[in-house]
Amino acid sequence: MLLASKSAVVTGAGQGIGRATARALAAYGAKVIVNDIQADNAARVAAEIVEAGGIASPSADDISTWGGAERLIGQCVDAYESVDILVNNAGILRDRMSFNMSEQEWDAVIGVCLKGTFLCTRFAAAEMRRRKSGGRIINIVSRSGLRGNIGQANYAAAKAGVLGFTRTVCQELSKYGITVNAVSPRAETDMTESIPDAVKRAKDANWADSSVRKRGTPDEVAPIVVYLALEASDWINGQVIGLGGDKLSLWSHPTEVAEAFVIGGWSVEQLQNLFGTSVGYQLQSVGNKD
Repeated sequence: MLLASKSAVVTGAGQGIGRATARALAAYGAKVIVNDIQADNAARVAAEIVEAGGIASPSADDISTWGGAERLIGQCVDAYESVDILVNNAGILRDRMSFNMSEQEWDAVIGVCLKGTFLCTRFAAAEMRRRKSGGRIINIVSRSGLRGNIGQANYAAAKAGVLGFTRTVCQELSKYGITVNAVSPRAETDMTESIPDAVKRAKDANWADSSVRKRGTPDEVAPIVVYLALEASDWINGQVIGLGGDKLSLWSHPTEVAEAFVIGGWSVEQLQNLFGTSVGYQLQSVGNKD
């Protein structure tokens, strides 16, 4: 089996994409710590894996806390002697327009989605580095972080932070044989159930009549995580990969699309006169467009 000698931690694995990912990693031979702050969900998914012939243990540690993340990674090492794969999937939504958003709604989402990703990576990477055995870290991101999304300032900021984190940590860890990549899924999950149907239809309008599916199920997202977790995928690092339904995609990194120079620097008057013709003709769109 492709992952028979590997141990994995999957956060937010009690349902949706996390559950599908944990089950898929186990199906390919990995021993899995199924983490979810809802203890019953974590136990249920771990039991599903064991019943299917795999090896798994549940964890209800809060990965948004230093102690919780440390215990989670420690549990994997204690139970399975190593942590070879980390999937940072845990996430929550507290959608609200930015001018109505509370401090608690902001902090809760940043805490789980961004801080939790850092904390689990911090402890897993330290263990991978100590063992000198390489590793795979896969961060689940979102089109909200890539393109922005109305009503999700907290979630978009957190996921954009995870993208920057991915692009930085992949460089820090590459010399240790550790790859860090991000996956941007498009799937119907419990989290997406909170999105109004009218908003979903508007987002999907330009391909609604196509036979090609651009939004799939959690089980259809899991294969890209398994693939990135393989030893043979060591040549893929620092990338953002999209998968949804029938569509596989690779996202570009932010790059300058126009540039202009004025010797001695730019004044307000020069910007007034020249911005539109020098770089302004390349203004970029925002929001989900497909």
